[in-house]
Amino acid sequence: MQSTPVKGHAMPTHPRHRLLMTADPIGGVWSYALTLAQALQPFGIEIGLATMGAPLQASQRAAVQQLDNVTLFESTFKLEWMHEPWEEAEAAGVWLLELDKQVQPHVVHLNGYVHADLPWTYPVLIVGHSCVMSWYAAVKHTAPPAV
Repeated sequence: MQSTPVKGHAMPTHPRHRLLMTADPIGGVWSYALTLAQALQPFGIEIGLATMGAPLQASQRAAVQQLDNVTLFESTFKLEWMHEPWEEAEAAGVWLLELDKQVQPHVVHLNGYVHADLPWTYPVLIVGHSCVMSWYAAVKHTAPPAV
């Protein structure tokens, strides 16, 4: 049976969809995260944006404030590609799981690999943005230096 809305009554709305997304304010991941947040705004998708790696600049914070669908959770935990990041990456995992409980997202969107195996409550999407090996091969035409 099909129902017809009664004139003057709003149709019931679905709960807003929520996304917990990680990002860092250091390079291309930042513009990717803001572009995605802006593109999802017309669809009513709320985003808990968890930043790591460095403090946001004033211009970056201002850009987030322009988006009605983003709540910022800022940190400076080291990223997996930084020097000796593992202790901070572990602490960041604890923080992210706390945000998972707080935000209660429908999807967790990670822009890094290290937190993929955490015991998330919700489905996880991982986006890989760069590969040092292939970047060196394409840009410098050589292998990266040994670490």
